[in-house]
Amino acid sequence: MPDPRDTSPQPLWMKILIALLFGAGLLHLVYMFTGAYAPYGNFYPAAMALLTVMGFAGLSGVVSAEKWGAWVFGVAALLVPLVSFLAGAFGVGHLLLLLPAGLFFSRLKDMK
Repeated sequence: MPDPRDTSPQPLWMKILIALLFGAGLLHLVYMFTGAYAPYGNFYPAAMALLTVMGFAGLSGVVSAEKWGAWVFGVAALLVPLVSFLAGAFGVGHLLLLLPAGLFFSRLKDMK
């Protein structure tokens, strides 16, 4: 039975953003196994893989319009730059994850 609170479908831009983030996460997982993160030790690739999977879990919650999904993705988006900074691998590109997290939080009132 459909939820009566779900009166409007997700906007197209949100579906496209989620698809792009999912694809970028898959590419990031593949990139981790190329050895590009080897100079940063064993902890960094493992932590980034865990945070990527955490981001996937958050995206699945956002797809189903659950508030916990935005929160899980937001925590992962905050931890990625922090872990990168602590490992010495920080780049400004790591901060880009905060943009979709902010967009997801702006739609929090429309989620269950």
